[in-house]
Amino acid sequence: MSELKPPIGILGGTFDPIHNGHLRLALQLRDKLGLESIRLIPSARPPHRNQPGASPGQRAKWIRVAIAGEPGLQLDDRELIRPGKSYTVDTLKSLREDLPDTPLCLIMGSDVLAELSYWDRWEELVEYAHIIGVPRPGFESPMSREMREWVAKHECTNPVDLRNSLGGKVYLFELPLLDISGTRIRETIATGNSPRYLLPEDVMRDINELGTYKAGSARAHGRRRGAARGAQRSR
Repeated sequence: MSELKPPIGILGGTFDPIHNGHLRLALQLRDKLGLESIRLIPSARPPHRNQPGASPGQRAKWIRVAIAGEPGLQLDDRELIRPGKSYTVDTLKSLREDLPDTPLCLIMGSDVLAELSYWDRWEELVEYAHIIGVPRPGFESPMSREMREWVAKHECTNPVDLRNSLGGKVYLFELPLLDISGTRIRETIATGNSPRYLLPEDVMRDINELGTYKAGSARAHGRRRGAARGAQRSR
């Protein structure tokens, strides 16, 4: 194998909408872990959860607006154009085919990592990428014995190790993060309150003009909140 290129981060999700928590997390990880860039990959059809309130086109547009002028962040729309459910293992396989000499670092919340065994073909993820677990404010994330043993088997404590292989490691990132969520933003808008300073101004302006999360769709978003813990299962 040729010399490995600098690693890149993979941050997936519905981005419904993208907000400052996503953006600060991406920049912190890029800078602290020495990643070449972070790819933001919006999910088109997330498995086993209600579909996003905003359309794929809206969500992709908001990401482009939010990261404009920040070369370390990139939109990757492969899940939006791929048919079928948006399974992460398929996305990583596709990325590995495109980037055969680049370590990939899949970023996920600690609450999601704790329930990773519910994901489709979850044990294959580390065949294509490293996993970066990040704390999620306000969420307790107890792990099953199976997951604790699996994490211990793959865990590394030095981020330099992420540069030395294409995948296979789990790194737990411990810097404090902003307590912002898409659920909080959608509920704030639906109740007629201002989401200012929770997300980029240009994105907020577009959401207001389109009326994407206005009252009337609030009940659908409320149902989504109740499914939040299981929303990532089988992703």
